[in-house]
Amino acid sequence: MVSQQPPAELIRRVGWSIHSRDPQEVYEQRGREQWEFTCSLLPEDWSFAGRRVLDFGCGIGRMLRNGAEHDPAGEYWGCDIDARSIAWLEQNASPPLHVFRAPELPPTSLPDAHFDLIYAYSVFTHLSDSWSAWLVELHRLLKDDGILVATVVGPGQTDFMGLPIGEDDVGMNVFAPYTPWDGGGPLIFHSRWWLRAHWGRLFDITELRDGEPSGSPPLYGQGVVVMRKRPGALTIAELERPQRDEPREWSALHNNIASLSRELSWHTIYLTSRSWRLTAPLRAVGRWLRGRRTR
Repeated sequence: MVSQQPPAELIRRVGWSIHSRDPQEVYEQRGREQWEFTCSLLPEDWSFAGRRVLDFGCGIGRMLRNGAEHDPAGEYWGCDIDARSIAWLEQNASPPLHVFRAPELPPTSLPDAHFDLIYAYSVFTHLSDSWSAWLVELHRLLKDDGILVATVVGPGQTDFMGLPIGEDDVGMNVFAPYTPWDGGGPLIFHSRWWLRAHWGRLFDITELRDGEPSGSPPLYGQGVVVMRKRPGALTIAELERPQRDEPREWSALHNNIASLSRELSWHTIYLTSRSWRLTAPLRAVGRWLRGRRTR
């Protein structure tokens, strides 16, 4: 049982406390909603008894704690890149949870075929460069016929900040690439066809649900992909390689380049502004203080 309440600063890190009068209650409620939703995606005969589960990008365990509390016959693991979140979980929730800090790039030190189920909420929605390396790693960590559940942004969406988003025009498109991790990181859009063409090389996609543009619970605008591990292994290059007979690959690349060019133009103007230069010392101090807190 996880009885200790997480500190407000770690709740804010995952964005659930914005404009809320009771951030703790919102955090716990959405964790319950998303855990129950994940369970609803699993096969009807699924049982957690004797199964090992990984929450990839667990934060401070808003979802993971529900598994240990409601179905303790399973073994529940969590990892995150944020040292403060993992330190809090180690102190307050381990045991029963098994937690470790994830490296920026794989591999992890875990053995092959270690998990029956891996889920990743709001992770691949922000991985611009390392998505393929992490998919290869999660494939390695899953047992044969293991299940991977991941949320995505794109399917079901028609615009982003006033910019039209077309299913045939967006493969994997990176928006706000210069956003720091403290601000949420880049935002990645995926098309259905692109997910099937690339992620489908490692996994059999059994379900692909569109997101709700209204942002309703339990996914708050994101879609979800449910996958089964396919046999065999692929390299990162094989996973990333464009599908030659798919013309949408090239239109998607063209649109992504155009999008990044717009972002670069805006970013260049912003960074060369007088206010940005004047506040550079304050930002440097902030980075130094954050670095000390993670040691």
